[in-house]
Amino acid sequence: MTKIKKTKQIPKLSYLSMLVMFNLGAAASVSAEDTISRDNEENVERITVTGIRGSLVRAMDLKKSSDGVVDGISAEDIGKFPDQNVAESLQRISGVAIDRESGEGQLVSVRGLGPEFNAVQVNGRTMATISGGRAFSFDTLASELINGAEVHKTQTGKLQEGSIGATINITTHRPLTVGDFKAVSSAKSTYDELSGNYSPSFSGLVSNIFDDGKFGVLASFAYSDRDSRSENGQTAGYITRDLSLDDGTTYSDVYMPRNYDQIVQTENRERTSGSLVLQYAPSEELVFTADALYSQYDVSYRQDILAHWFDNANIVDATLDENNTVVKLDSARNSATDYLNRLSERPTTTKALAFNMDWQLSDNLTLVADASYSEAESLNGGRTTDTVAGFVNAYSFDNSTGSSLPSLTFAEDLNPAVVGSNWASQFGDDIEDEILELKLDAEWLVDRGALAKVNTGVFYSDRTLATTYYNTNWRVSVLHGGYPEGVDLPDELFTVFDADGFLSGAGGGSANQWLKFDSYEFMDFLLTDAAINGLDDPAAARETIAKYDGFTAHAEPDAYKVSEEVAAAYVDFTFSGDLGDMPWQVVTGLRYVETTTRSKGAQTELLNLVDVNNTGDYQAVESDDYRPVSVKNTYDHLLPSINANIEPIEDVILRFAYSESITRPTLTEMSPSTSYGGGKLDSLNASGGNPRLKPYESENIDLSAEWYFDEASYLSLAYFTKDVDNFIDDGVSHEVVTLEGTSYNYTVSRPMNLNSTDIDGYELAFQHTLSYLPAPFDGLGLMANMTFVESESSADEVDNPLPLPGLGDSQNLVLFYEKGDIQFRVAYNNREEFMQRTTNWAGGAPIYVEDYAQVDVSGSYDINENFTVFFEGINVTNEITRKRGLYENHVLAIVETGPRWSLGVRAAF
Repeated sequence: MTKIKKTKQIPKLSYLSMLVMFNLGAAASVSAEDTISRDNEENVERITVTGIRGSLVRAMDLKKSSDGVVDGISAEDIGKFPDQNVAESLQRISGVAIDRESGEGQLVSVRGLGPEFNAVQVNGRTMATISGGRAFSFDTLASELINGAEVHKTQTGKLQEGSIGATINITTHRPLTVGDFKAVSSAKSTYDELSGNYSPSFSGLVSNIFDDGKFGVLASFAYSDRDSRSENGQTAGYITRDLSLDDGTTYSDVYMPRNYDQIVQTENRERTSGSLVLQYAPSEELVFTADALYSQYDVSYRQDILAHWFDNANIVDATLDENNTVVKLDSARNSATDYLNRLSERPTTTKALAFNMDWQLSDNLTLVADASYSEAESLNGGRTTDTVAGFVNAYSFDNSTGSSLPSLTFAEDLNPAVVGSNWASQFGDDIEDEILELKLDAEWLVDRGALAKVNTGVFYSDRTLATTYYNTNWRVSVLHGGYPEGVDLPDELFTVFDADGFLSGAGGGSANQWLKFDSYEFMDFLLTDAAINGLDDPAAARETIAKYDGFTAHAEPDAYKVSEEVAAAYVDFTFSGDLGDMPWQVVTGLRYVETTTRSKGAQTELLNLVDVNNTGDYQAVESDDYRPVSVKNTYDHLLPSINANIEPIEDVILRFAYSESITRPTLTEMSPSTSYGGGKLDSLNASGGNPRLKPYESENIDLSAEWYFDEASYLSLAYFTKDVDNFIDDGVSHEVVTLEGTSYNYTVSRPMNLNSTDIDGYELAFQHTLSYLPAPFDGLGLMANMTFVESESSADEVDNPLPLPGLGDSQNLVLFYEKGDIQFRVAYNNREEFMQRTTNWAGGAPIYVEDYAQVDVSGSYDINENFTVFFEGINVTNEITRKRGLYENHVLAIVETGPRWSLGVRAAF
């Protein structure tokens, strides 16, 4: 709600120092409050505008006053952010789209470029992430700790390189900005409609200043414990196969679904976050700031799965469509109904420490030094299970009717006595990410002719990403497998699972009941004498189990880590003046950056190729031990930029920007290991990572016209184009390997800099408050934006051009009402179909996410000056996520997460 608050102004000494820190430092860019001083005395009153309109005014002022093309969001008040996390709010900005996991925003794409192409910072610092790459997982940060966020769509010399999409800077609260004592807290309960569970969350923030405003302390805390459920009808992809049916009919190169599974996932996400900020301003020229941030985010889930795996050798009848796709099939020979249980735990921790000094050496010169360290750790290694039991069965699959879901009919048998064992394993990745950053920035106010100021500085970072994969040895995993030869299992291991209207929001699944069991109880039984004695060779089985410590997940010896050192220096020149009555500004800059990467790993050494049976098939002879391998790579770039704007008419701003930018390769693509295989001498193949990858390089042009026609109201139109080189894709190289004096030609598959891509698009944004309407309609307002983006790649095939991953149009509309003690908001977000990945693991075809539109609502009522009750509704229309392959009927996933409703209370003192 919009409110005018009168509070004591902090002393002038601290406030001036704070302005220096926010306007010139690297630590923060957006003030949490809109402050108007009434006079120049030390103890005066200030006016702070809060609520929806206040947040819109601050975001609009940021956009209007920025050197380049920048959009932002702002908290409505301290501790009050409009969505469950920052990603959910960022999607309201033109050009921004999000990927969701379990119904919660997690990754952000900007202007059609996926999460790996966008840099995310917190208070101007890069945060370590548990994504395993460069993409930042927004669900690790609680929204209650956040003050605002900026999306920088154009580049300057000062802005840290590493993004050809956008740089997103999240800001947190500062005690010297908050001022006198402030305490806020909130508590809410969330009802997950699909699971039927209630989940609690609460947060609090306390801030105060001492010693006449020279010292400030702010502490914040947020906790949530969310139980949810999702339902997924999925295939693992469509593969190309030849079919021979019982009637003698044969088909070549048909597209066949690999499987069809019904998956019910119950999940728990427990997040504990906190921050501590200390500020000290010994004089009006000097401010010290120390930050600490901590987030513990534990995700665990259980999947109960009814699965049917399609083996083309067992198919007795099939129907194909005009695309040579199998739309109906009957499988009757040695097929199976599988019951799967997957359990997973992924405890993650993110920590960050930082220190900032903002020193105004003179009226014209300011120096800002910043040091930060962050680390993120995800410990999923060996904490995910994959266990399979089932029985021989026959089934029919039908995807020919055009209905929302395929149908699968089979002989349902819920008798545990018929169920045997198949597969069991534990696996998962441990991921560690560490980042150290050091910055020194200087700003010199020149004011000589057109030259207004000069910004210059240096930057250093050292980042290390380590990934270790854990897995049960496959010899143990398959030890008890095979139907009908699998080990008989105790009936008490199984109970009947009731899916309770599986995928009812999409029309309903094929079955609502199947058997479920617990992975760990299943594996424990397989290690008992009763299970082992049922095998063909119990003695050999015991030897295998002892050798590999049962189902224990072991670290794979080919683990690797990639370290990356970056050194940079920049200079920006700001020119300003008036062309007649038209104010103008030009910021031109240059940034030099040198990057050094070191990829370290281990691999077995290829010793020889031997034709064992004199058949022409050569077997690879490898060393018994893994041996270390390390590769160093260095490259540098000179990155120019220019941002120009002019105000030809009052409140109308025209902008032009040109820049060159880079995005470094994903660290997970830079493994130094290569795996060599055997085979025919004319078709020897190998695969591996590529530690010598070059970064993506982009030339960018932006044009923007913006009209600020009223308070919290504007209309803008932007055009952008990006010419991207060194685009990374899966490629092959021909390499010669010499073994014992003989040279062999290998075709090696690895990521390579292969293609170039052109991206261009338009953004249209409109924001308006209807305060001129008669009461009570004068509380209405709206925000709307649309993004249209296209790409053209050198890799495009004439008859099958592929878009970039993440590229797609989007539309957003937010209607709100705010008057007196009442606030209400309805948000509509639509993301049109986009390609999520270029390949899926089964068939190699791309993965598309179809059009998805979601409606969220929220509202609040002020009981009095201190207490507010509020409600929220997420995905209130129960929209379904659909993924497909090459053709529309290549169903990959149909996911229902259901609506969520929250009711809570907020207190502020």
